[in-house]
Amino acid sequence: MRQFKTLSDVKAEGDEGYVKAVFSTFNVIDHDKDVTLPGAFEEGAPVRISAFNHSSNRGQVLPVGKGVIETDATKAMLVGQFFMNTTGGRDTFETVKQLGPLGEWSYGYDVLEEEKGEFGEEKASVNFLKSLKVHEASPVLLGAGIGTQTLVAKGLDLETLDWENPEDIVKAINETITTCTFEDQLKLMSAWLQVVNKRDADARRTGKDASEADRDAVDTLESEFVRLRDRFVQPSVRTEIRKAQRTLARASMMLSSAHQEEEE
Repeated sequence: MRQFKTLSDVKAEGDEGYVKAVFSTFNVIDHDKDVTLPGAFEEGAPVRISAFNHSSNRGQVLPVGKGVIETDATKAMLVGQFFMNTTGGRDTFETVKQLGPLGEWSYGYDVLEEEKGEFGEEKASVNFLKSLKVHEASPVLLGAGIGTQTLVAKGLDLETLDWENPEDIVKAINETITTCTFEDQLKLMSAWLQVVNKRDADARRTGKDASEADRDAVDTLESEFVRLRDRFVQPSVRTEIRKAQRTLARASMMLSSAHQEEEE
């Protein structure tokens, strides 16, 4: 029988649709008198992200994302990506992000292995969940979980980066390179190049010239930009040329046909 377990005080962290949320804590009695044990979840198992309140699980709306399960000694987490090219995915991500501390998560599961027993010094009668099959995770309005970890929700914000701190830049690139949009990656690159140009200008004002290694690096960078430009600019030019060639070819055929008719 499909079951659901809801956790309170859970938020997500995200960059352009990336989400990470704690959905279960281990060795804690929840409000259903269940104790989930470490190892109950399959590490790396795929999970659907449902729209709010399990509505996708009920067949009411399409799923809004997908992810995998990650665990450590104390908790299980959903690590995934909202479908940002769909209205449902974008709306759900923005809602989760804006809810902040009010955000909560729930998950739907089947019990594969469980065992009745006693837990803690009080010897409370509980049901130990030893193996679960998680089908989906869903943001919800109200939760009842115990001891879940709160994470941070945010999108890629270039304004918050410390552009004078290379470590901050490297961290931003590493954290967003696979999750943010291509447009934002280009913005990140452009903003970083502005910082590089400023540093070079400051160095030149002090009489310091660029080294040979610096010049080689610029040449390499220029080559990469040429490749990028050709990928996005040149194809459109070639397309226009091909259109013009086809137009000329059709015009030539029409003139040739008209010329033949006149000779006849």
